[in-house]
Amino acid sequence: MEERLRVLTRVMTTKAAIAQTPKELVWALNKTKLYRYVPVLPPEKRHPVPLILVFAIMNRPSILDLRPGHSFVEFMIGHGYDVYLLDWGSPGLEDRYLKFDDYSLEYMPRAIRKLKEALHSRVEIISADIDSRFELPDRRYDLVFFLGILYHLKNPYYILDLLSRHARFCFISTRVARFTPDQIEIRRAPVAYLVEPDELNNDPTNYWIFSEAGLRRLLRRTGWEVCNYLAVGDTETSQPNTIEHDERAYCLVRSRRLTDPGLTAGLLKGWHQLEEGHWRWTERCFSAELPVPRDRDRATLELHFVYPDYLRQRIAALRLKASIDDVSLGEVPYSASGEQVYRAAVPSHLLRNSSVVVNFELDRAIAPDAVDLRERGIVVLSVGLHEHF
Repeated sequence: MEERLRVLTRVMTTKAAIAQTPKELVWALNKTKLYRYVPVLPPEKRHPVPLILVFAIMNRPSILDLRPGHSFVEFMIGHGYDVYLLDWGSPGLEDRYLKFDDYSLEYMPRAIRKLKEALHSRVEIISADIDSRFELPDRRYDLVFFLGILYHLKNPYYILDLLSRHARFCFISTRVARFTPDQIEIRRAPVAYLVEPDELNNDPTNYWIFSEAGLRRLLRRTGWEVCNYLAVGDTETSQPNTIEHDERAYCLVRSRRLTDPGLTAGLLKGWHQLEEGHWRWTERCFSAELPVPRDRDRATLELHFVYPDYLRQRIAALRLKASIDDVSLGEVPYSASGEQVYRAAVPSHLLRNSSVVVNFELDRAIAPDAVDLRERGIVVLSVGLHEHF
């Protein structure tokens, strides 16, 4: 026991040399510094894309560069990466009026612009307060990465709705929770927990921590369809206010406004050609093969569609029903024009395989005429089986 105590004392009191990998100062502002680690391989053996390390403001980046032989930075340099580090430094009393916005909206963009200059890059950098009602500079994007941002926003609905009107796909990561701090289960309730300024890691920029059901509903309401969902971390007892019970959700989502519903469903009979890149007319009867969710006991069929006003003027009202293996899932009437949803619970005994064919039938449709030679039913935006919460 005494020997163990001596070893522990030596470990706790010995000052080891860390952060020994050679580096050069590229840029500095106040205590924030941008470094480039000195490469050890010739240019022809290095990767063309550099590695940029931006560490947490409240921690020290030396954890990435411990003693030689135990350094992440040293390892990456040895494998041919050109490594840069943005070190926020240690704030003093004179920095007490600095806010997170100062780091994210002033320090970070200036450091990135300096890095762009050093790399002779043609990448365009645009600074914006995404918690305000801003506009995106381009009309269309194929893919947006939206990682670790959602729970730092006061108004998460606006940015997700805006992105769904401009981006075809989005990869999202955010924190979620299954229980409140009082151990009330919320995973299946469409809610969000608003943390106190000092409740989570003493970070006042943390706001809304959604339940899984709340996140999924938020995505649906803002025009997205979840293509894939993965939860990591504490997936049993996660809470919104502790680091120990941290759960993260990773979602690949597609915009219902900008993409083909056939991307996530096998379109069988009764579908017309894709129009304007994101919607399809159907015939009166149409069908689709849909992947079955993991929890078959809670599966719900959802069909998002548009009932155009001129169609309503000609038909007045319509009824839509769905079935699987000749088992009816119910019929729903629609009398108002605009975007609509058909939603029905699916019995688990109908979902024995990894996919299932769903047949849809309208009670009426517009017959072919001189204006359009096609039979026209409804305009489908998305169709799929989802786990019901």
